[in-house]
Amino acid sequence: MKYKLWNKQDTLYAPSGDAFTAEQIFKKYPLAKLPSVDFIICDAPISMGVFMEYSQTAETYKKAGAEITDGMSKQEVLDAITAFEQKPVEQEPTAEERIAAAAEYQNLINL
Repeated sequence: MKYKLWNKQDTLYAPSGDAFTAEQIFKKYPLAKLPSVDFIICDAPISMGVFMEYSQTAETYKKAGAEITDGMSKQEVLDAITAFEQKPVEQEPTAEERIAAAAEYQNLINL
């Protein structure tokens, strides 16, 4: 999913199909009125697939391992979040899974 910053003017569309004007958003989310606070939305027709505060979201993704550095522009941070989400997660097998696999292998050998 690609993201962009809401310009605090566009009408936003929820997954339900409902449209929300900027005034309706400001009424429901007063924090959005503040000039110093940015919100991340989807860069798609259904723009309210997400509605996340920028600085907290960027910090959360940075801690999770996204390649976000202090000198990046806001758009570069959004691109790094998108790249992080699209990267497949490599999971190591758990100890229980390794033990189960070894037991199954031993059972096959004993047949």
